[in-house]
Amino acid sequence: MQEPRYLSKEEIEELLLSKLTQDEIDKCKKDHLLVKDRDIVYMGGTAPGSVYFKTFEGREILDCTSQAWVYNLGHNNPDISYAIALQSQITTHAWSYFLTPVRVKFTNKIAEIAPGQLKGGRVSVNNSGGGWALECAIRLAMVNNKKGDKFIVFRRGYHGSSLVMMGASQRLPMRFSGFGTEHWIRTFYPYCYHCPWNYREGLGGERDKSCNLECLEMVRQQIELYTNGTPIGCIIEPIQGPGGMIPAPIDFLMGLKEICKNNNILLIYDEAQTGFGRTGKMFATEWYEAKYGKDISPDIMTLTKAAAAGVPIGITVGKSKLRSLTEFEEHSTFSSPSLAMAACLVNLEILQKYKIPESAAKLGEMITGFLRDLSEDFPEIGDIRGPGLFIGVEFIKDEKTREPHNDLLNRMIHIAWKNGIFFGEQMQILSTAGYYIQNVLKIKPPLVMNDEEADMICILFEKSLKEALKSI
Repeated sequence: MQEPRYLSKEEIEELLLSKLTQDEIDKCKKDHLLVKDRDIVYMGGTAPGSVYFKTFEGREILDCTSQAWVYNLGHNNPDISYAIALQSQITTHAWSYFLTPVRVKFTNKIAEIAPGQLKGGRVSVNNSGGGWALECAIRLAMVNNKKGDKFIVFRRGYHGSSLVMMGASQRLPMRFSGFGTEHWIRTFYPYCYHCPWNYREGLGGERDKSCNLECLEMVRQQIELYTNGTPIGCIIEPIQGPGGMIPAPIDFLMGLKEICKNNNILLIYDEAQTGFGRTGKMFATEWYEAKYGKDISPDIMTLTKAAAAGVPIGITVGKSKLRSLTEFEEHSTFSSPSLAMAACLVNLEILQKYKIPESAAKLGEMITGFLRDLSEDFPEIGDIRGPGLFIGVEFIKDEKTREPHNDLLNRMIHIAWKNGIFFGEQMQILSTAGYYIQNVLKIKPPLVMNDEEADMICILFEKSLKEALKSI
C-alpha cells in the first residue's frame, strides 16, 4: 500500500474557508453557471441551528423557506454537523448491496416510525432525493402487479425533476416535457377553494359541509370506466406543496384509498414536503389520523427534504406484504449514503426527544390565527391553509370570482426580502393558453423557531403586505 497522502489542516481551510470575493462571484455567474441563479449568495446560518441566514452583503434574513423546506432543525444544526463528522470517520460510502452499521440502524428506525400499515415495512434509501424515491416506488408497484404499467397522478402535483417524474407532474413553463407520458393518467385533485362544482365554503383545507364529493366520483369513474390501460399505482401528495399548499379533504383520501383497494391499485403517498414534523405530526398521514380518527396510510410512501436535516436523501417505505426488489431492480452507486443516514437518525432523535412536531403545531396555530384576523381587513387574502408550519396564503383580486392575484404575490416576495424576511412561493401553473397562475405564498420556517420569531414573521408579513398593496 502506498503511503497515505494528506493535506494539512491549513490547506483544507484555505480551500474551503478563504474569504469569497466579488470577482469570484461575478466570474462564476457570468462564465460558468449552467443554471440561472437568483442573485443571492447564501453564506449559511447566522448561528448553529438558527432560523436566520446571512447573505454575501452581510444581511441577516428570517428564513420562511427552511432552504427549500429542508432545514427543519435550523441552519447548520450542530448535532447534525457532529453526526456527519463522526460518521465520516467510520465510512462515507459502501456498495449498495452491503449492510453497514448505520444502514441497519437507519432502516430499522424508519420501519419503526412509519405510519399505519407501513409500520414494520421495507425501506430503500438513495442520495438523490424524492424523485428517485418515487421511481423506486413505481418499480415496487410494477413488480407487485404485472398486469399494467400505468399510474394515476393528480393535477397541480409535483414529484421531482427527472424527465420521468416531470411527466408525472403538473406542466411547468419550460421548453421540454417529461418522458414516458403514456404511463400517466392525470386526474382531478380536490382544490376546495376553487371548487368547479361551485361549493363556496371550502376554506382552510376543509371541504364545504354541503359538498357531495363529486370530485371523488369523477376520479372513481375515470379509474374504473374511462382509463386506457390498467393502472397499478396511484401517486398523490396528501397535502400538495408546490401546487399551492392544498390539503386534500379527509373524506377524499378515505374514498381514494377504498377505490385503490377495490381496483388492485397500490396507493403511493409523496410526503416530500410534509414529512418529519412540519404538519405538527411526524407525517401528514399521522396528522390526518390524529385530527379525524381515520387511518389513511398508503401502501407505499416516499420521503426526502427534511429527512436528513440538510444532507441529500430519498426514502421509500413499502408495506411488509409487498414483494421486495432485487439488486437489479433497484440500485445506484450511491444508494447506501452513510452520512445522510447518520444525519437522519440524529434528526429523528431530536424531533422525538424535544417534541419538535408538537411545537410546530402550536406555532402554526399562532401564525394562522394572526393571518385569519388580518384577512378581515385585507380581502386580498383569500384563503389561509395549514396545518402546522406548512402554511399557504392565497392572494386574490376579487372575493366573488377568487381570481388569482399573481402581481401581489410577486410584489410581496420582493418587498419582504427588502424587509429582511424570505417567503416561499408556489410553482407556476402554466395554462394551455400560455398564461400562468402563481398566487400562493408559503410560510414554512424551521420548526425550531421560538414565539418571538413567530411574532416577527407576523409583523413582517403585515408590513410587507401593506407596502406591496401600495406599490401595485
